[in-house]
Amino acid sequence: MLRKLTIMTAVLAVMAGAAAAANVELKLSHPVTAKLVEATCLHEAARGDSAEVLCMNAGAELTLVARMQDQEKWNGKSGYWYKASLPDGGAAWVFSTFIEIAAAPARDDCSTCKGCVTKK
Repeated sequence: MLRKLTIMTAVLAVMAGAAAAANVELKLSHPVTAKLVEATCLHEAARGDSAEVLCMNAGAELTLVARMQDQEKWNGKSGYWYKASLPDGGAAWVFSTFIEIAAAPARDDCSTCKGCVTKK
């Protein structure tokens, strides 16, 4: 009985560690515009080995709606995966090294907006 309990405890500890290490999707407080700095393909999931959904040319604009919480390395570079909304209503993921994010608009009253840039 003690052996079964020890094995079950070890399995639960491994599962808890894996869950804690999982990267989490964070919804942006408001959509953000970004431009592709080079031609690239957007992915089905926030992983470079996931299926390519849509390939776009440099200069194409994207509307970003979410970001993964933790930075990752892909192709030797560190960055974040961003979720972009697509014209057909779907979404796809792009790695941050392929985009230039537009500056957040300044606002006089940020009481209803998290993460706004306030005018000084």
